[in-house]
Amino acid sequence: MVLDSLSSFDEFFGNQWAYRIKHHVDGSIERYKARLIARGFTQQEGIDYFETFNPVIKQSTVRLVFFIVVSYNWKIHQLDIHNAFLDSVLNEKVYMKQPLGFVDSALPSHVCRLHKLLYGLKQALWPWYTHLSDFLLSTGFHASKVDTSLFILPVGADILYLLVYLDDILLAGRNFTILDHLTQLLSLESKLRDLGVVHYFLCIEVQSISMGLML
Repeated sequence: MVLDSLSSFDEFFGNQWAYRIKHHVDGSIERYKARLIARGFTQQEGIDYFETFNPVIKQSTVRLVFFIVVSYNWKIHQLDIHNAFLDSVLNEKVYMKQPLGFVDSALPSHVCRLHKLLYGLKQALWPWYTHLSDFLLSTGFHASKVDTSLFILPVGADILYLLVYLDDILLAGRNFTILDHLTQLLSLESKLRDLGVVHYFLCIEVQSISMGLML
């Protein structure tokens, strides 16, 4: 975002900081997280936002993929995209007050013009999905016709499934080498963490047991 001057004070909105403590599965503290959130509820349709649609994966699709993973003894990993929305370009002209703690002392009356998305904006979800979808399609994936948040990649005799829920991703497949290679490709596109075997996804807690997975 860059600083800009505006004559009308009705054209921009405020923001706030949200603080959260992230915990490991055992309850210990993983990290302290601060997120700047735009007060997007003051946005006006047709002026500073247009498209807000974003597909959300169905729980039935998630359970079906879990069933396939257990049936064929596949590998399934969960990936977490860091600041996913912030990687996407903002097409609309949007202005925001300077955030607390980062006010330019030389230009305190100026406001920020956003060039990238920010949490809280009404249109934050759609550009991120489009950005990720375009990348996946360029690597050979195709979106399922039944659930557009499920991407499928046939590789010879193997097949990979990729499930997207906002900035959480599940990767499932039999070939470990292809899975690792795809994870590396995704890491070049966006900063991510490989969380290993899935533990919690779409409000489903997952535990690995000797017989497979317990949901």
